[in-house]
Amino acid sequence: MEKAVMGLRGLIYTKFKSANAFAEFIGWTNQKVSYYMTGKRIPSLKDVWLMADALNVPFMDVAKFFLTEESPDGD
Repeated sequence: MEKAVMGLRGLIYTKFKSANAFAEFIGWTNQKVSYYMTGKRIPSLKDVWLMADALNVPFMDVAKFFLTEESPDGD
């Protein structure tokens, strides 16, 4: 999850002065953005689309931070 934290933070700070500015722009609470940036929560596909749109990057540029190489059932 460290990959998500650093990668998402980097994308946000390339376009916005702060995570708070990003949260305000996208219409989310600061807490919601913080949860995603710290890896405490995994965003829904809809939230990934919203982040990608707000950051003006392709969907996969955001989604890749939250994808893992392991399947949920351990296979």
